[in-house]
Amino acid sequence: MQKTDRTETTKNTTSRDAVKNTKIKDSGAKLIFRDPVLCAQFLRGYTDIELLKDVQPEDIEDITEQFLPLLQEARDSDSVKKIHLKGNSDIDTLYVIALIEHQTKVDFDMSFRILRYIVYILTDYASEMEKIHEGITSTKAFRYPPVLPIVFYDETERWTASLDFKDRTALSDLLGIHIPSFQYIVVPLSEFSKLATPISNGGLILTPPGYSTGIR
Repeated sequence: MQKTDRTETTKNTTSRDAVKNTKIKDSGAKLIFRDPVLCAQFLRGYTDIELLKDVQPEDIEDITEQFLPLLQEARDSDSVKKIHLKGNSDIDTLYVIALIEHQTKVDFDMSFRILRYIVYILTDYASEMEKIHEGITSTKAFRYPPVLPIVFYDETERWTASLDFKDRTALSDLLGIHIPSFQYIVVPLSEFSKLATPISNGGLILTPPGYSTGIR
């Protein structure tokens, strides 16, 4: 196997991944999902999802503006990404929703807020597919793309809200399989002190857990 010179790799990584920002918590979460390089690093190194292990910056499309006007409240910290999957025969698209919570209290209605996002995204996807192939959503072979919800939380208190929408629904113990069920990922903003490494030029490089960049 061909080996890459570590010094050259470090230089390239520094120039590509370093971002001018010294705030690692609140603005760090926004920064990661506004910058495609850092977003790709985060998805590869933090989510532990096989489909995203090789995602690259050019595979990420920001479509946030399509969905924010549909919400009741203006949330400039929310982000919606369209991930173009490579080498997957089933479907070539995955969506990521990133919500950054600044509230001092846990939002127990988070799963329903995410459900609204999911409905908006899949409705838009179906509309786009119908424009390309009229009637396709009524066919047996049609599949909706997966949506991965991620919540960044400034942990003033422990996140105690249920991660599954099913648990937010009455009588779910009796009607379990008939109730929508999905889970979202919660990322404490303090994790950025572990994931984001300041470098000598004042920039920021995102480091997957358990990996050392060797950059100072």
